[in-house]
Amino acid sequence: MKIISSDFKWAFALTPRSVTTHLILHHAGVSSASTAGIHAYHLSKGWAGIAYHYFVTKSGEIYSGRPENMRGGHTTNWNYCSIGICFEGNFETEHMPEAQIAAGRELVADIVARYPSIVIGRHSDFGQTACPGKNFPLDRIECSKNTEPQKDAEVSDSPSDWAKSACLWAVEKCLFQGKGDNRYHWHEGVTREELAVIMERASKLFMA
Repeated sequence: MKIISSDFKWAFALTPRSVTTHLILHHAGVSSASTAGIHAYHLSKGWAGIAYHYFVTKSGEIYSGRPENMRGGHTTNWNYCSIGICFEGNFETEHMPEAQIAAGRELVADIVARYPSIVIGRHSDFGQTACPGKNFPLDRIECSKNTEPQKDAEVSDSPSDWAKSACLWAVEKCLFQGKGDNRYHWHEGVTREELAVIMERASKLFMA
């Protein structure tokens, strides 16, 4: 994963963050945005500078914002314990491109690997806001937290050869997620409840 470094000048000294318990996801709220533009806008509001730790573009590029070990300014009452990621776009009206979803999922997976117990949520889960929009594909981005199969998974958890490519595609698209033991149990039956969840995920995928 490549993260493009940014060399921002801060209006005042940043405060180190001593605890990291949450990962909060945002959208820019406009169709086209950049880290430089966000930094300038946040400076105009009297802030230290760009409030987010990372910024993911529609084309799948990942930019750094505030240093990850510093407090952000993205979510009132939660900046002391959270990392903030902003996604370019307005997902009240737009749908996220596949390249952006893939980059966001990779970035989230990298953060989760370093903070295994981190809680992932939308900005709207922590305050009165529509951010990151009703079309934000949280289920496809956060699936990296619990869909990675264990490297020592038993052979019985591997799909049959005739279905392997389809199963791998379904995992990549987050239609299937690992169970509590991080395995997929390909040869087990599916309940009606599980089927309903899969159908809902598929509808979101194909409507995007």
